[in-house]
Amino acid sequence: MLRQRVLLFVAIPLLIFVWWSTYTYDENRELPLPVRIAVATLTAATCAGVGILAGVSIIAAQSFFRRDTGVLGEHTLEITDEGLVESTEVNRSLANWRTLFRIHETSRYAYIYVSLGNAHVVPKAKPPLEGSVPDFLRELRARITKFQQGAAPNGGPAAPPPIPTVTDGPPSVS
Repeated sequence: MLRQRVLLFVAIPLLIFVWWSTYTYDENRELPLPVRIAVATLTAATCAGVGILAGVSIIAAQSFFRRDTGVLGEHTLEITDEGLVESTEVNRSLANWRTLFRIHETSRYAYIYVSLGNAHVVPKAKPPLEGSVPDFLRELRARITKFQQGAAPNGGPAAPPPIPTVTDGPPSVS
């Protein structure tokens, strides 16, 4: 919810309205001030909890009825001479060595970025079916470094891709 700004612009005023309505409700006016504040806060928190629970339930139901299989489930990452291959039961994709890989590690996960907004998330706590996560990341870093230094990851001659330049053509318009 915190990442959905539109939702925040709707939810926060709604919760403020619920809190204020409960606080100024005629039957609550005879209650002491701390009790009125507590009742209003509890009511708003209950509404927020019900809203969050409803949202999570909808997302869970959507994930069970999705037709686009392959997003949730087992993924296999494999280092090959061509690049990093990711496989699921319905898909196989290749991020070749020209990809600007970025690896970020936390205490619980390793994030292998293959583009600006696309990453493979590898849990560290749950051991993989084959191999080990530290060995895999070490090998991946070695291959990335080899390619960036101008050698092909498989040991053959290679160079990083040339940076495209435009020498002729129409003038650009800003």
